[in-house]
Amino acid sequence: MKLRPDQLATALSDLQTVYAVGGDDPLLVVEAADAIRSAAKAAGYTEREVLHVETGFNWQQLDDASRSMSLFSEKKLIELHMPTGSPGREGSAALKNAVAEPTPDTIILLICGALDSRARKSAWWAAIEKDGAAVYGWAPKPGNELQRWVSQRMRSAGVQAEPDAIELFANRVEGNLLAAAQDIEKLALLFGEQTITVADIEDAVADHARFAVFDLIDRALGGDLKAALRTMDHLRAEGVEPHPLIALLAKEARQLASIATAVAAGESAERACGAARVFRMRVPLVVAATRRHNAASARWLLAAAARADRTAKGAQRGQPWDDLVTLVTVMAAGSRARGLMQASDLSLAVA
Repeated sequence: MKLRPDQLATALSDLQTVYAVGGDDPLLVVEAADAIRSAAKAAGYTEREVLHVETGFNWQQLDDASRSMSLFSEKKLIELHMPTGSPGREGSAALKNAVAEPTPDTIILLICGALDSRARKSAWWAAIEKDGAAVYGWAPKPGNELQRWVSQRMRSAGVQAEPDAIELFANRVEGNLLAAAQDIEKLALLFGEQTITVADIEDAVADHARFAVFDLIDRALGGDLKAALRTMDHLRAEGVEPHPLIALLAKEARQLASIATAVAAGESAERACGAARVFRMRVPLVVAATRRHNAASARWLLAAAARADRTAKGAQRGQPWDDLVTLVTVMAAGSRARGLMQASDLSLAVA
């Protein structure tokens, strides 16, 4: 069965033995996976086992987990996290076998990120579409499609808004669904059942400068350099001081360096995020960042943030906004920005 995220709730009345979830936006993936978990738990699948597909993963673990007897529950949910979206030949065979020969009282939930057209046409994905359920979320396009998504999200949150206010809100969030969802929750707290006008959005989103800072960080972590720099320009035009931006980016750099070091030592990115207490809905963003960064480039970010902090405080000569542009560019590009890092005067080797 081939499903969109908005079709999932109805389809979950008849649980499948294998689900695959992917999407172009982290929010779509997280919420689809949450919906499947909740439905499975309500149906008695109270034991949950999590496997992480990483370099050297033994696909026999999936078969072993499916067939092992549970001491705590008769029904089991097996989560298979595969951020790369590529199981390889052995994994493809294992997934096709899991669909063809399902284990009674076991549900397999495969969680991916964004998948290209080749992956969505692969034999393993096609097998899940045919005999299980494959859910893929396309990020709504800017314009009417995004406005419809915002309107539906507002209704679900109990927020009422005028059409012009919805249009303005959609333009401001620029397709960042996670930020939009968080902002809608804030609007619900601010306005309750009051109908929101354009003026209300403008006033609330003037305060949006405060949480646009977090949009900037999420876009940089997610690798969307153009959107990150556009957000930075917006913040600068609104008179935001560089120092709080630098402080938050430095915090993210410290966390990323810790996780990148753990990944270099053989830990999975998802487990390293758990150890670092990364907020669950932000894990896909941080995992995406670890694919672009190694431990050396993450350490470079820390050094660059420290220098930007000194220039912002006047302890070192320089332009803090220029330092911020460099910092955000490297955070978004990762080790691909090797030339930029090596050209800087920071004496750190970049592997």
